[in-house]
Amino acid sequence: MGEPRRWVMFALLCLLIPLYQAPLVQAVPNRNSPDLTFFQQDGMSFNETLYLNGSSDFPLTDSEWLLVLHSSNNSLVQLDSGKLTSVTAVSEDRWDWELELNISSYDCTCELIITDFKPNHPIQVSRIVYLGSQNHHPFILPFHPPFLLLSDHDIELEIPVISPQQTSSEVFVNLGVCSAPDGICLGEMVDFSNFNLSSNTQSLQLLFEQDNLDLDDGYWLFNITVVDSLLRSSNTEYFLLLIDQNIPQVTLACDLDSIAVSGDLTETNSSVNTVKENSPISFSASVEDGYLGGENVLTWTLLLPDGSRRPLTSDERVSDTLISLNPDVPGTWVVELLVRDTVGWLVHSSVQFEVENLAPVIQLELDTFVLTEGSIVTLTSGDVWELNSSKTSDTINDDSDLLHTWYVNGNTLVTGKSTLQSSDFSETGTYDVRLVVQDNDGASSEISFQVHISDVATSNTMSTQALMLSGSVVIIAIILIGFLVNTSRKHANQTVVPKWVAKESAKDSED
Repeated sequence: MGEPRRWVMFALLCLLIPLYQAPLVQAVPNRNSPDLTFFQQDGMSFNETLYLNGSSDFPLTDSEWLLVLHSSNNSLVQLDSGKLTSVTAVSEDRWDWELELNISSYDCTCELIITDFKPNHPIQVSRIVYLGSQNHHPFILPFHPPFLLLSDHDIELEIPVISPQQTSSEVFVNLGVCSAPDGICLGEMVDFSNFNLSSNTQSLQLLFEQDNLDLDDGYWLFNITVVDSLLRSSNTEYFLLLIDQNIPQVTLACDLDSIAVSGDLTETNSSVNTVKENSPISFSASVEDGYLGGENVLTWTLLLPDGSRRPLTSDERVSDTLISLNPDVPGTWVVELLVRDTVGWLVHSSVQFEVENLAPVIQLELDTFVLTEGSIVTLTSGDVWELNSSKTSDTINDDSDLLHTWYVNGNTLVTGKSTLQSSDFSETGTYDVRLVVQDNDGASSEISFQVHISDVATSNTMSTQALMLSGSVVIIAIILIGFLVNTSRKHANQTVVPKWVAKESAKDSED
């Protein structure tokens, strides 16, 4: 039989395994599932007539039987099929059935299968039978579990085998093995002999010793064939063995630094990274188990500065191997990672980082005017005004617990208020004011400035004098301008009259 056909047969048998009744498995009955049973065991022989019977908890109206030939080369051939010979109702919820079949023309190692494809509950049960007197060979029944695990102790696998009557109990076992991370061989199967064998009348026991396997960690697919004393070969069955005798290697990486954690079951990184309060920080993990196909479960936990632990939120867990944090509490945080690999090996690793507290950011306003360090504010006594620092900000966890303390001329004026009123200053003069804002973790910020408050009367007098002086200057200017204009007009209107001399006067002057 060709290798591709062998794998097709293996896939088909894997699908049928849950439907077979393996004599080594005690299944927990489910009262809601239909039940169909045989009264006979596997391995019975029939020469002329096959007779099988059993019972069920459903009417079997749609049940059919199928006779299949199991040849020594693992091929399947349908020989016959039909309905049950009789079905008798024994009680309200029980029916007995019988099957009688002429098999005088058959010499085989065969399987009688009864199926009933009930909606949502398909049923399939079977028995291996030896028909006639020839073509009989040992037969390995489907066995559980088809998946084995070897980690820290030896394992024993029990394989149910039936043999033809009048056959010696002496059998030989052939095993083949290949690396199969996904249950499919990566290469050719090779012979494997590092096992111990014992047997009884109904099964074989294979013992795998962890110190003598000579196989690396990983998934290994085995095939098994039994040969009896007459050199008749059985069918071939398969099982998967996972070998994992080493703990996984875990590497934690922070976006600020890189931390390698591996080797021991528990290891804590000693270096400490520092991040500002409410600033993002990310951690990623990589797990190397030494083979392909393994599944690792990663559990992240946060140890907070107050000593409490909590799991990650959905927003913090980006993926199984990546987390992103925005720590809002100053102090020492610890990220803990527990890795459980496929076989149950545990590696606990952790890394610390420090969160530095951020000081409050002060915003101080006089009405809508924002004061800064060293500002000088001039105000008038009697006016109503307010110094307001309520818009001072901090991180979310500190914002509601800020403590405002006002100092005036070096002395504490008021604590716990975010505002100062004009009524807090009863006298005129110059005041040195300092505001200190502190959060609940002890971080503080401050701003210093001057407030100059002048007297109302002095201010009014000075305003009146300035007004009178300004008015006088204006009046004088007006008078001066008027005088100049008037003078200019007089000069512009003056007439020059020519002077005439009489003749007589002229003559008299000549004489």
